[in-house]
Amino acid sequence: MVFTHPTYLWALLGLLVPLAIHLWSKKEAKTIKIGSVQLLDESNSRQSSSIQLNEWLLLLLRMLILALVVMLMAGPQWRIQPNKKQITYLVEPSLAHHSSLIGLLDSLGETSRVLLLKQGFPEWKQDLELPSEPMVPLYWQLVQRMDSLASDSIVVFTRAYVEGVKSMRPKTHKKIHWVVMESDTLFEKPLLAYQREKELELVSLEGNGQTTYFKKQTLSDGFSVQKDSLKLEVDGNMQTVPLVDLDTIHINIMADTEFETDRQYLEASFRALSKFLDRKIQVQSVDADVVNEDETGLNIWLRKDDWEPKPGKWLIFQKNTLSNSLIEESGQSNVYWLTSKLNTENTTEQHFTEQLLRLLDLDSAVTPLVTQYDERQMDVSELRPNYVGEPKKKERTTLLDVSQWVFWILVLFMILERVTAYVKRQ
Repeated sequence: MVFTHPTYLWALLGLLVPLAIHLWSKKEAKTIKIGSVQLLDESNSRQSSSIQLNEWLLLLLRMLILALVVMLMAGPQWRIQPNKKQITYLVEPSLAHHSSLIGLLDSLGETSRVLLLKQGFPEWKQDLELPSEPMVPLYWQLVQRMDSLASDSIVVFTRAYVEGVKSMRPKTHKKIHWVVMESDTLFEKPLLAYQREKELELVSLEGNGQTTYFKKQTLSDGFSVQKDSLKLEVDGNMQTVPLVDLDTIHINIMADTEFETDRQYLEASFRALSKFLDRKIQVQSVDADVVNEDETGLNIWLRKDDWEPKPGKWLIFQKNTLSNSLIEESGQSNVYWLTSKLNTENTTEQHFTEQLLRLLDLDSAVTPLVTQYDERQMDVSELRPNYVGEPKKKERTTLLDVSQWVFWILVLFMILERVTAYVKRQ
């Protein structure tokens, strides 16, 4: 048996603690002098021996329970000899009922193992019930688990979604062949709707396996508004999307008189953004002590005196001649530096208006939805892990995860310990 995290095995030294407590409690009893033993009952030596035996039995059970807990933490694995001639097939859950694969997987299952590409690699069955929208597997994390499969050759049927790659490219001794089921079908998924002053604007995600883009359209009919959501018909089905009210964006500028030119450039940039976004942006000059944290989208500090940390999002003048950007992160949450005084040249060449747009973060409601419905696919060459060649003779065995078996043995011993303690009243 080998362990994934052998360092945890040092915790086995903790088994000495209950043993030491047990031995300490068995030290020589204290002698009490009495005048007469005539009225004392004779002790039953057989009963005393039975009690001592029960104590040792409970001690052994409790030490075994501690040892099994440590083994679970260390990740126990068992070495088995792989069948090099056997091919294991893995299919992504979203393809388990794909019309073009069901027949193939059914025939492959007669001679080979067909498993699902998910945690634990459960067996694929034709009548298997799966969620309507199964989660995208984490491909590279699962590659590391494939070392436990008892075969050297693995074929993976997958959609290779970009969302499923979130770690470093793994290394493997297994020969893994990836079959990417590309999707050329154009999909359209409504994400949310914006409530403007006189109209409703629907934002949808469109694309296929290669490209994904946004689509915006003005709605005139075919929908109903229910509080903070919008109900509309898409391809004959009723769908509900969030309805976001586009409130006025409030910008507060706190500036000394020597920053008057900078304030004018900022106001001009926000006017351009307001026209581009078709959204009202209100810019006002205020004192530092009258900032409304709840309504303000951005606070701008253009003053000589030092800025003291305050709630909200802040753009603070902090000159930095080595910076390549007019706006850069400060290292503090929601605090950014304006690295230079503004003029016609740097606002034009460095696209200052676009930097301000990113600072406003107007897509905060859309971003998590895009991540959820992103269906871009990767090329096989980008998905393939690093193959490190044939393992050494000692490493040719396949590691089988036995954590589940150790867990059930632990449960059994815990039940046995409780029953023994209850019966013997200890």
